[in-house]
Amino acid sequence: MASKSFLDSLTPMQRIAASVVILVVGAVLACQRLQQEPPAPTPGNATLANRNIRYGMPADAKHDPARKDEYLMERPQYVLSYNDKTKNPNWVCWNLTKNDIGEAKRDESFEPDPELPKDFYRVKPSDYTASGFDRGHMCASKDRSNSEADNSVLFYMTNIVPQAPNNNQKGWRLLEERCRDLAKTGKELYIACGPHGQGGFGSKDDVKHLTIGKAHPVTVPESVWKVVLVLPNKDATPDAQSQAFAVWMPNDQTVGTDWKKYTVSVATVEQRTGYKFFPLVLDPVAGPIKSRVDSGP
Repeated sequence: MASKSFLDSLTPMQRIAASVVILVVGAVLACQRLQQEPPAPTPGNATLANRNIRYGMPADAKHDPARKDEYLMERPQYVLSYNDKTKNPNWVCWNLTKNDIGEAKRDESFEPDPELPKDFYRVKPSDYTASGFDRGHMCASKDRSNSEADNSVLFYMTNIVPQAPNNNQKGWRLLEERCRDLAKTGKELYIACGPHGQGGFGSKDDVKHLTIGKAHPVTVPESVWKVVLVLPNKDATPDAQSQAFAVWMPNDQTVGTDWKKYTVSVATVEQRTGYKFFPLVLDPVAGPIKSRVDSGP
């Protein structure tokens, strides 16, 4: 007669207990294997659902009040990383198409951002009053002129930095117009921009200003930058020949109307900021795009 197995020697209750133990141990071992296995490779030119960051964010940010230096704000109009220390966005990203451009009346009513966490300082329009610096949009007002509702969101102060008037009203403005001209032809633009450094020159005097405002100083950037990826249509994906251009402008009154004199490669902006633009585009494709200095057609 065959010898009894270990399970045959157990009572029914003991068998049930042993089965539970075996299942638990098996589940633990399976979880450990999953944690040890490397993640599946990201497919080439992967995309995110939010069109404003279709090819990824320039740097990490979280919608977590504890992340006061990189607080993520996602809206249908744009995505930005906000810095409560500088009282500026770190970066702002948005997708621009011809459908985003319309005849909606410019809102003009700058407002504190109501969606900042309660322990963040909410910059007020009056913090800029008599400072010599413009309330400079990062995501441009006209880039969301398809409706008054979309346009009004661009006037939250989280989308604003202190810009020298000549910078804001000359070179930066004409660059914004060039981007819209491209979008109006049916091209799809993916844009990121932001401030960098500290210390700019406004219109009041020849003194470098590190901050504006009094009780809650707002950092005046030394420079502003913009990176633009241009695709032929909404169904296109980047390849090594895709167009991208970037600018790096001083935040002072020397800036004129020729924005092209400030063009640099996307790679240069990455080097200076520490960001990585369009990180979901694989490096063999992104490398050639980012290395070229392109002043746009």
